[in-house]
Amino acid sequence: MARSPENVNIWQDARVWLSLAATRPTLPTDADTAVTEGPFATGWGEFGILDGEAGFGEERSFDETEHYGWGIGLIKIGARNFKLNRTFSALEDNEATRAVLWPGSTESKLLMPKPVYAWLGFDTTSDLGTVERLFTVSRARLTVPNNNRNESDITRLEITANIFGKSVGDDIELFDRQVSGAAPVTP
Repeated sequence: MARSPENVNIWQDARVWLSLAATRPTLPTDADTAVTEGPFATGWGEFGILDGEAGFGEERSFDETEHYGWGIGLIKIGARNFKLNRTFSALEDNEATRAVLWPGSTESKLLMPKPVYAWLGFDTTSDLGTVERLFTVSRARLTVPNNNRNESDITRLEITANIFGKSVGDDIELFDRQVSGAAPVTP
């Protein structure tokens, strides 16, 4: 039903799950079931405290080609090369954030950072207690374009995730979605 306050969400909590496994770890059966944590190499691990003010940024883009008819103007717009990026800011210095900031590095040697390919899960909880989870269907490409340390702010590790799709028939899937208390979706 439209024009209902029940349809308006303030996201009060969020988590991001990470796995460096070659194949995606098992998903929880539904949004009411806890994510089983394990080592990043084989299971799901958590990035920890996130910057709630920054939230999850999402940028969608694609190339457009405009086609005009002689004497009548714009008649069609073609679109291709869809792209989806998600951003989030992790606040903790932990195993997950170091794996993305300094991949392949050790406690005593830092290697030139390269993009990390990982499975991601985005988990949000609304003020009404609704949990929504989005798990990538393909490994995402993670990069850290900026990293700053200073004397007045806490360190925010701004992570950009390029989300890749998987072709299923005529559609391209990006995420598997779970919502608590949701009615089954009928195609």
